[in-house]
Amino acid sequence: MPVVQAQKITGLVVEKNANGTEEPLAGAHVVWLGTTHGVSTGTNGVFMIDSIPGVTHLVISHVGYRSDTIAIDPQVRIKVLLLPDELLDEVTVVGWKPSAGIDHLRGINTVVMTEKELFKAACCNLSESFETNPSVDVAFTDAITGTRQIQMLGLAGPNTMISIENMPGVRGLASSQGIQFIPGTWINSIQVTKGIGSVVNGYESIAGQINVELKKPEESERLYINGYVNNAARSELNVNYTVHAGEKWATTFLLHGSARPFEMDSNDDSFLDFPTGTQLNAINRWVYNNGKGLLGQFGVKVLSDVKQGGQTDFDAEDKFTTNRYGFEINTKRYEAWGKLGYQFEGKPYKSIGLQLSGVRYENESFFGFNVHDAEEKSFYANLIYQSIIGSTFHKIKMGTSFLYDDFDERFANAEQVINYNSDLTHAINFNRTEIVPGAFVEYNYDGLGKFSAIAGARVDYHNLFGMLFTPRLHLKYNATETTTVRASAGRGIRVANLLAESTGVLASMRQFVFIGLQTDKAYGYKPDKAWNYGINIVQDFTLDYRPGAITIDYFFTDFENQVVLDMDYSAREARFFGLTGRSFSQSFQFQVDYELMRRFDLRMAYRWLDVQTDYTSGRLQRPLIPQHRAFVNLAYETKNTWKFDYTVQVMSKQRMPGTTENLPQYQRDTYSTAYMLMNAQITKDIKDKWSVYVGVENLNNFTLDNPIIAADDPFGAHNNFDSSLVWGPIFGRMVYAGFRFRIK
Repeated sequence: MPVVQAQKITGLVVEKNANGTEEPLAGAHVVWLGTTHGVSTGTNGVFMIDSIPGVTHLVISHVGYRSDTIAIDPQVRIKVLLLPDELLDEVTVVGWKPSAGIDHLRGINTVVMTEKELFKAACCNLSESFETNPSVDVAFTDAITGTRQIQMLGLAGPNTMISIENMPGVRGLASSQGIQFIPGTWINSIQVTKGIGSVVNGYESIAGQINVELKKPEESERLYINGYVNNAARSELNVNYTVHAGEKWATTFLLHGSARPFEMDSNDDSFLDFPTGTQLNAINRWVYNNGKGLLGQFGVKVLSDVKQGGQTDFDAEDKFTTNRYGFEINTKRYEAWGKLGYQFEGKPYKSIGLQLSGVRYENESFFGFNVHDAEEKSFYANLIYQSIIGSTFHKIKMGTSFLYDDFDERFANAEQVINYNSDLTHAINFNRTEIVPGAFVEYNYDGLGKFSAIAGARVDYHNLFGMLFTPRLHLKYNATETTTVRASAGRGIRVANLLAESTGVLASMRQFVFIGLQTDKAYGYKPDKAWNYGINIVQDFTLDYRPGAITIDYFFTDFENQVVLDMDYSAREARFFGLTGRSFSQSFQFQVDYELMRRFDLRMAYRWLDVQTDYTSGRLQRPLIPQHRAFVNLAYETKNTWKFDYTVQVMSKQRMPGTTENLPQYQRDTYSTAYMLMNAQITKDIKDKWSVYVGVENLNNFTLDNPIIAADDPFGAHNNFDSSLVWGPIFGRMVYAGFRFRIK
């Protein structure tokens, strides 16, 4: 996607419902008269389209509605009311588009999750936004801290690049906790790319990229308020407020506050089901558009998040004693970013843009006797030039980037870290500074016909690891009007942050062991490097006069190098080593989206994973990953704005790390059992301002028995205590309710 935007015409397309109130009309086509240049409205009815010199009229159309042609003079914001086509008295024809589906216009395989999709569940933060997406798993890292981690293609979250509007978002020290710091009400849409992404966004994507588009001043409601509470007393309040300060400036305030005030232990194992704590989170962003091709934006973000938990009644006097087990994670994050772009006059295809961001991340935490304090200072810059070669069939992007990361980490139990590498006798240094300048080029061929291609490469120089080369290729072939085939291949590279990514291990009595060291930098290991290959087929179809789509994809990820966490060698150790054999992932997914009847959508999916690594004891399936997953989502909306959503997931058994060294009562089976999860939500829209919703998570009330090993003896002499072997829900049925209020 272009990083910079041309001079924009912004507008809102609406319809009138049966009550006579105006509602946004999603999926309306907006095209400049006499051209093929157009866009579609989002779920909020808003569109933005580049101006074209000499063209003054827009054509707005939607299946089942009368088309309208609007003259655009000096105005830059318009509102269009489309009226139903009344020529057909007996039959009403409407368009259909799933609330989450592959964007057919993109050359890269990308699933776009709209706001309508996010509203199918409470979506309190990004980690809870994928309950209706079969491609992304979200699992708990342990049974104590409440930390969630994304999994894609069977690979842990840090292998997926998570960006905020195509800038670094969740990475570094935030790789473990960061997805819980993006409130759902701030999100306008999510783009999920399986496999490698664009070289423009960096080299760190291995399993895929999740790009989050936040609420923007030019698209947002003037006021949006969301409230949420559940039966565990978790409560949240979100406020989005937008102001247009003249014709050129606009600003949006995004505010979030949440709390878990009470202790809860539903399974009576003496450990809290959830940590208690509070989060305060705020963004203020500004947008400037001079109407002559210059567009700028900047923003600031502040975050304070505190989590406390462990055994019930743990207090400050119990810290670092054997009275009670406790933990605390105290996070503060300060961030500033800016974008500046210029579109050359009369050349909508030619632009230049600069992205800048700076982050300071502070983390103070302890888990029993383990203490992990860390601080990260990061700066990012990306300069992108975009133009054409001869014609708009041949587009090119090129630019330079700069990444600076300074890490200061302290691990209080460092004396327990064992270094078995006889070739490197140095002490492992967790502190490091990474300086990575880079350059990239990406060529895009799109003849507006059957075939398109995106070929890119980037070269980065890492001050610790030398030259990093990242090639990537994306191909798209429209075999027929209803059949699209995509293929991709490329490389991803990342430096693992072993302590920040090991929250589950920190919350256990396992000893950190580092062997097979490869360097004297960055925990002693070289960067993870992997090749990813994928193919995707989308077949649109019509059954009983109703549309649908079948999506089939297969991805293979092959690691050249990887820092492997071996939990099988010993139940007393978390053993890290540099890969010496094979490590790979295979992912196959089959998905059907279909409109069963008007306003009643069905989504079904099946996914198979084969994730294997050569561990110390040989090649094994990665633990805690279900090889099979079945998924069904039903969404129905009535004429009078009731919405019903129901999701069922079935997970197959998962391999468990070995626990035969533990005392008999603390041993676990080799495999977990299969289980099913059900979620449901009902939403009622009241006129055009209010919505109320109630829902249930884990409707069938499935929970793990004794999720924490040795919960009754966390400081025992045999060191059996382990909260990291979590393969399913640790808490039962959760009922919630909330409201949404908006002024457009």
